[in-house]
Amino acid sequence: MNIFETITGKIDKIVLIFAVVVLTASFYFVYTLSHSYAQKETVHSLENALLLTRNMLDEEQQHALSLSLLLSEDKTFLEAFYGDDRKKTFEIIREKLASLKKLQGYTFEVQVHDKNLHTFLRSWDFSIKGVPLASFREGLVLVKERKKPLVSIEVGKRLNIKAISPILKQGKFQGSIEVIEGFAHLREKLSEQGYALFILLDKEYLSVATTLTKHPLLENRFVLVNTHYDKNSYESLKNATLDQLGSYGYFTHSGYVFGYFDIRNFHGKRLGYFVIALQKSAPVALKARYESDVSAQNESEVIIR
Repeated sequence: MNIFETITGKIDKIVLIFAVVVLTASFYFVYTLSHSYAQKETVHSLENALLLTRNMLDEEQQHALSLSLLLSEDKTFLEAFYGDDRKKTFEIIREKLASLKKLQGYTFEVQVHDKNLHTFLRSWDFSIKGVPLASFREGLVLVKERKKPLVSIEVGKRLNIKAISPILKQGKFQGSIEVIEGFAHLREKLSEQGYALFILLDKEYLSVATTLTKHPLLENRFVLVNTHYDKNSYESLKNATLDQLGSYGYFTHSGYVFGYFDIRNFHGKRLGYFVIALQKSAPVALKARYESDVSAQNESEVIIR
């Protein structure tokens, strides 16, 4: 082998090594770029899901509030209420709720309270009367004090949307009417969009929310409020670490991606979380969980001024 062949052989090896390095670097660059793009797309999808959930939740609250206001000014209802005719009041409310469900598909419950904030009537149980509510229903107390309608997510026997309007006569508080809505309609609408909804309540509130005592517990800290949910994403969520959640953010676990925002009461204390799971077959894992303790304002409470 002459010197020319030796040099040529070395050059070929150098070119081969260089080509391998370039190809490896190119593949790594393409993979990194693709992975980064997929992560951004996942975060974008989560942001859209959370925004959609907030908007839908606000819409549900406004529907409940509108019905509460309409009933508080309905002449037939007021005549029966002022006449202390519980049976007629019950029939009027049930008829209106049935009509609303038939026309718009909404399922509401209604509770009427007297001026002492005792139960006057419940649309789902005519036999209940005279239950004192002021000690654990802050929303009712606020409506009586302010004489203004209020809609919020509040803890009672359950966790749900409560829209309360005062019943006033010549400016004096005579009682209040409360429209109650669960989250089934919201869950169904989100499911149509490809999202699974989980509503978590801190277990410290189970002393009030007694109807939830037999619901599943996650990390021995949160009780699952909704009874219908996607089983696969639930299995992933119940094994995730939830003790470091902030006010708003997202995380991944076992092949699912989750976005969340917190629920707060009238005093700004956290009640729990709305958690949205993206129902994707092979979601991209985020580099790290994102958490924020910055909340612009408590959006779960709307007071009409």
